[in-house]
Amino acid sequence: MEEITMRKEQLSEVIHLENQEIKRLWTALTTEGEGATRGSQIGKYVSYGVLAVDGLMTMRKLRKNYGSLLGIFRR
Repeated sequence: MEEITMRKEQLSEVIHLENQEIKRLWTALTTEGEGATRGSQIGKYVSYGVLAVDGLMTMRKLRKNYGSLLGIFRR
């Protein structure tokens, strides 16, 4: 019984440390760098705009070819 309790405590500690590492990595991934220059910000917005236009053109092409967006699944 003592071995099980010791192993449980070890696993709990390992899980806690891994959870902290995941939180640290997620924060580093999602936060924008403080040193972001004006040029990189503009580049990011241009990239988002291109993605939006590309999505709209794809939707338009699908609607034109299939009659409606739900028609895609009927063929």
